[in-house]
Amino acid sequence: MNPTLSPEPLPNEVKVIASLLIDPKGRVRDGVSSRPLSSAEDRQRFLALRALADCIVIGRRTSEAESYANTKVPVVVYSRRTQPITRWDLEIERLQREYGPRIVIEAGPDLLEQLLEEDLIDRLYLTKTSRESNDESSPRLDLRVLDREGAMDLIERIQGSEDLFEVYQRRSLSRR
Repeated sequence: MNPTLSPEPLPNEVKVIASLLIDPKGRVRDGVSSRPLSSAEDRQRFLALRALADCIVIGRRTSEAESYANTKVPVVVYSRRTQPITRWDLEIERLQREYGPRIVIEAGPDLLEQLLEEDLIDRLYLTKTSRESNDESSPRLDLRVLDREGAMDLIERIQGSEDLFEVYQRRSLSRR
């Protein structure tokens, strides 16, 4: 892997990180999975981020679409229907007490946008692929959530061989 694409080392204050792959229209899957949209570089970056995790947080739809059988750290699945969380800040604190400080969010756009709106993501690793999903039912990331006042700063942009890799950091961390 190109060393500039590696997410390490992370500053100590970066505890909650998220990663997401989107196509040019913000879609996150083609069919039931994101794999058809993912390149080798994206996969390597994804696995490097996962290796930093004390625990992985996903949503129900992600758990149904992606395989987590061989994951070496705890995977916590949330569902708005069966397990609505009204205080994500308290839930993140609970996960950190139970599993360790570094939480990796591998959820889809709905959960990710909710966590971003509550300023709970310290750093977002966003892969923008040129591959287009044909799945019109795919959830989409609304990139405006990154632009809202007080949200995230773009701190790095790297053009890979097939994808554009962007790193956003919570604004309050960027100004330290």
